[in-house]
Amino acid sequence: MRIPGLRSGYDRVPDQEAQEPVENEPEIDQDSLPLDPPEYDYTFDAEPDSELNNGMEQMEYEDESTAQEPVGKIRRFRDSFSNNIVIPVREKIMDPLAQIISMLSDRIDYYLNKVGNPLILRRFFYIVLMSIIAYVVMVSGLLPTELSLGSRGMFSDYQALMDYAKKSVDLSKFERDLEYISSMPHMSGTKGDTAIRNYILESFTNNGIRLIRESTYAGYSNYPGEVSLKAVHNSQEIVIDVNQENYNPLSKNGELHDVTLIFANYGSLQDLENLRQNGLLNGEFILLEHYSAVVSEQVLAAEKYGAKGILFITDKQDDKGDEVQDRPVGKPQVWPGDALTPGWPGNGLQNIDPKSATSLPNIPTMPLSWNQALKLLNLLSKSGVQFADSTFSGQPGEVLISMKINTIVRERHPVDNLLGKIEGGEQNDKAVIISASRTSIFKGTSYPSFGTTMLLSIVQLFQELKYKFDWKPLRNVYFASYGGSEFNLAGAVELLEENVGPLRDEIYSVIDLSQLVLPIDERRLDIQSHPLLQEFFENEESRFGYNVNVRNVQEYGDWIPLMANGVPVSIISSPAFLEGKSPLFTSADDFERVKDLLHGDNERQAVSDLLLFLFQSVLKVADNPSIPFSVMKYVHSVDDAIQDLGNNYPGRLDSQELVKALLLWRKIGEEWAAWSKGWDNIVMTRDEGIEPSLLSVRRWTWNKKLANIGRRQCKNEGLPNRPFYKNVLFGPAYWTQAVKGDPWIFPSVKDAIVDEDWNRAQNELNSVAQILQQSAALFLEETNDI
Repeated sequence: MRIPGLRSGYDRVPDQEAQEPVENEPEIDQDSLPLDPPEYDYTFDAEPDSELNNGMEQMEYEDESTAQEPVGKIRRFRDSFSNNIVIPVREKIMDPLAQIISMLSDRIDYYLNKVGNPLILRRFFYIVLMSIIAYVVMVSGLLPTELSLGSRGMFSDYQALMDYAKKSVDLSKFERDLEYISSMPHMSGTKGDTAIRNYILESFTNNGIRLIRESTYAGYSNYPGEVSLKAVHNSQEIVIDVNQENYNPLSKNGELHDVTLIFANYGSLQDLENLRQNGLLNGEFILLEHYSAVVSEQVLAAEKYGAKGILFITDKQDDKGDEVQDRPVGKPQVWPGDALTPGWPGNGLQNIDPKSATSLPNIPTMPLSWNQALKLLNLLSKSGVQFADSTFSGQPGEVLISMKINTIVRERHPVDNLLGKIEGGEQNDKAVIISASRTSIFKGTSYPSFGTTMLLSIVQLFQELKYKFDWKPLRNVYFASYGGSEFNLAGAVELLEENVGPLRDEIYSVIDLSQLVLPIDERRLDIQSHPLLQEFFENEESRFGYNVNVRNVQEYGDWIPLMANGVPVSIISSPAFLEGKSPLFTSADDFERVKDLLHGDNERQAVSDLLLFLFQSVLKVADNPSIPFSVMKYVHSVDDAIQDLGNNYPGRLDSQELVKALLLWRKIGEEWAAWSKGWDNIVMTRDEGIEPSLLSVRRWTWNKKLANIGRRQCKNEGLPNRPFYKNVLFGPAYWTQAVKGDPWIFPSVKDAIVDEDWNRAQNELNSVAQILQQSAALFLEETNDI
């Protein structure tokens, strides 16, 4: 038969019977299909007709093997990985393991079936197993518990934080920092200071402190220059070999010829008055005297009694006696800071004439080593006034001195500060400053480099806590590295003068580390503090083996600007610094001298314990939920000062108004003590650190009120004749050595007493009482100012 639709037209024998055509199926006209295939005019071997060839278009195609080559590589890698790894692991490990598990499961079900329902027992054992795993995880500290987060409820767990800080102390880094910072002289405004400042800035940055402020001010500076000194005795000339180490920062340039030399012991007002009464200070004279605790008062006393110059003696501390102490001679009690811009920032356009600068000495001064001074002392006769150490003043005209001082003066020279910040997590409108002086005439390993190194280590510990616990202090913490300390505290003062409003509003405490020095084997610390913080330091539970003496502030330093504006300050000092003996302020104070001290076990432990004590103190001042001020301790301190006034000057002053004002503060102190105790019982004891929102608001209010205490006890116009000092309660008297009792409390009253102006003294005492009353009234009225 012919199969319809087959184009060749051939018949095919069907393998099945032919089916009957379907009804109504359309017939296909067979004549319409060709019976034979088409004929071609050429074979494959023949050349095609050119005419036909011209009418054809050649087909182009891509070689798929090129496009599929990367795919082939991937497939081959997949097959190789499957054949060499997946299949062997499945056959040799997974399948046998699955069989073992299946057998073990069947075996377990077999034994469980003897006890009870296997399904129920399996669930029971699963619960027990998960409980054991959860317990192990919790005990190991892998879960973010309060302990692992360094917190107790909403506040810090100081024990957990301090435990981690102990593990994080890096004494190797401490030694590297100290070695570099004290590797070169770094006097303010020199290349050495630039290098050290950059090192500190890099350390801040490496520890994650991003909010950094670098401030540069123009200040009056002078640097070692040409000096000479000779003496004439019995017509014989003795030349004293002096050099650039014989230099006092801010000393006046000058030249003196054949001026009488008088030994004045410590050059105190009492010493000079004794010399005057014995007729030894007539005519022109130069004073030879030992350094005292307040060098600026020695300069003021010498000027008062008409001296033409001062030669300071460096006390002997070793067999050599060749070290020279280069101590500053600026007058911070008159006006600290840049000498040519008193009261305004040094970057201003207005400068006064150096001759009018009251904070600069009016006479030349020169420090001498013990051996240099001994040559002059031996020329003096054992006559005149005899002092307690059996030395004599000598007589006028016995020894004549010629001296020349020609320092290199820079009336406008850069003074640099660095300020790093850790942002607080709660009340970030309040802050504490941790500060240290940076600049030194010499290498200054003990002072100030040791304090600066402590500052950097505290920064590191703060950041360790931040990264470990994702932790922030409740309030801001600033880290300040001051320049220009040798130039009458220029850096700290200029920073305040430029930002006096913001600093007074934000800063509620300053802790200064500058006066910490090596060695520290005695394990004693002297803490000079505002009375509001004295109880905090006295009651510190862990002192890490240090004996602490807490007292009122009685030292000049970089903290003076903020103290003068009412901010409570604390200065943590080593007793060795307060003694002021060599090698402090000398070229002998270098790293080689103390390198071995840092390698002894006892010394390393002492350094570590000191660092932890400082860190703990800073941590609690900045992070305690309530600012740790004791108003009652403050009241007792002022009350003691009132009693001292009455005992030292009986019948001279009426302090009744002051007592009345103090009674208001006693009431405030009792209220604050009761509230803080109640808060502690509710939040920390009963609720495990969870604070209700109403208590939070109240606590913030208390903190704000406490932070305002100091700044509200200031006079905007300042003390009489000393407008820089605005704090009427705490600050230096002009003549600290002439005052009975503590010269750093009621300074304006003490100034009037020294001048024997009792009417002014009474007026100043009444002014103090009025300010105390007004500040207490504001404290009591302030309820919602948060």
